Amino acid sequence: MKKEEQNIKSSKTPEITEMINPNIQFYKQREHAEFHNCHTEQSVIDDIAFLKLIYKEKLNFSGSDVNIDFVNNLKVISKDIYFFLKTLEYDLTPQNYIKSKYEFIRHKIPNGDPHLFYLAWNGLIKNDSFRRLLLQTFSLNKFNDILCPQNIPVVGSHMTRYRTKSVLANDMATNEDGTRRTTGRLLDDGSGLNMKEGIVWLPNEKAIPLFPQGYVPLNQTHVILIRHGKSIHESGGENPEFVGSGYWDIWDKNRRISGAQSNFLKEEGVTTARELGKDFKIAVDILDKSGFPLWSWSKDLPIPVYGSESENTEQTARYFLQEAGYFNIAFNALFGLNSQKYGALTFMHKNEITEEAIKIYSHGNDSALDIKAKVSKMFKNRFYHYPEGETLLEADWRIAFSFIDLLNKNLGKRIMLVDHSGAIRVFEAIIRTLDFAEYSTIKEAQDSIIALCYQPGRNLRYDYLQKKEFPLRKREKNKN
Repeated sequence: MKKEEQNIKSSKTPEITEMINPNIQFYKQREHAEFHNCHTEQSVIDDIAFLKLIYKEKLNFSGSDVNIDFVNNLKVISKDIYFFLKTLEYDLTPQNYIKSKYEFIRHKIPNGDPHLFYLAWNGLIKNDSFRRLLLQTFSLNKFNDILCPQNIPVVGSHMTRYRTKSVLANDMATNEDGTRRTTGRLLDDGSGLNMKEGIVWLPNEKAIPLFPQGYVPLNQTHVILIRHGKSIHESGGENPEFVGSGYWDIWDKNRRISGAQSNFLKEEGVTTARELGKDFKIAVDILDKSGFPLWSWSKDLPIPVYGSESENTEQTARYFLQEAGYFNIAFNALFGLNSQKYGALTFMHKNEITEEAIKIYSHGNDSALDIKAKVSKMFKNRFYHYPEGETLLEADWRIAFSFIDLLNKNLGKRIMLVDHSGAIRVFEAIIRTLDFAEYSTIKEAQDSIIALCYQPGRNLRYDYLQKKEFPLRKREKNKN
């Protein structure tokens, strides 16, 4: 490589529109020809105008700085982003990825400017090769293989279908004459001990196979999973609320973009959690009386509960379990289970941002009726990188990794998990081996209680302890 080219590539100056030797400029254009459809002067000017809307005077450059050199330098950054992702380790963890990404921006982007990273990345997603690379890097298939190894019993095996079932299907829970079974099998608990399994029936015709005294086999992780209730940012409200941006605000008719934290349950969400806990208590009482409690808890042995860092998950868990009769819990907030990070847009008014973005990308042309759909599609694009945030693709991968990690770290335990609809959507995607088109629209109901049973090397089993179609109790009409 020529000395002049090395100087350009290693330059740390804030001026990315510096004068370039014509011969080197031609070489750069040829070298980055695969990104020719990523950046145009107009598209970059539009994206800078959007950044200006967010950062105002804090942005170090403006649309007037955009010329052919500016665009070509974005192509250089695009190439660096592409090969940064290309060289990531296969077994990368979310924590290491976030650190690597931060270091890349700090050392490879001129002046460590995250805005240049934003411009380069979101231009780059127009490139087919880059999108394929993202799909490969943040694929959920590796998690599908862990949770669904498609283990098939050997010929001659008996009753192996529900070996790790947490809820039995009708044909598994009844005898040949149609009567209900109340005893299961002697099962190896993973330590060489054989444990006698019991089968307990619930009022909604669900059959639960359990061991006495809240025991969980050492080679299994059991999970009770629910979705958090309605939260303040979801539906607005008439009263001022303190939001995580640090000031009091009225949410009504202009929803703010939610953050991973500072999102509490609204009164309706508290009611939903309490009512769901009362439903759950029906199952808890029956299991306790039968000698097969879900948890043997005490002052020194709290129930392990996990959720995202958003306050609404812990609130939901506490109201839910209190109504079911459990008052001693240990809540663990996990960053990996957080919803998508919206970066600089967090707590901004969604309506205002959308309306201003439409003006920017329509260039003031009110007759451009498709611009609103284009802007909406931009924000919902799973490859779109929010300013100082992340893509939906990265978020889903992070959530899936954290879910698998949680299961493996809690073998021998029965835990509770509370999360948002988007995370539960990812859980279901990797359990059922769904692709994005199939799982992107899944939205778990807030009156559902899901039971999961994980055993390494076997298909993860899950079913509903309660769903709208088979409730555990009959609710009063005025209750949610």
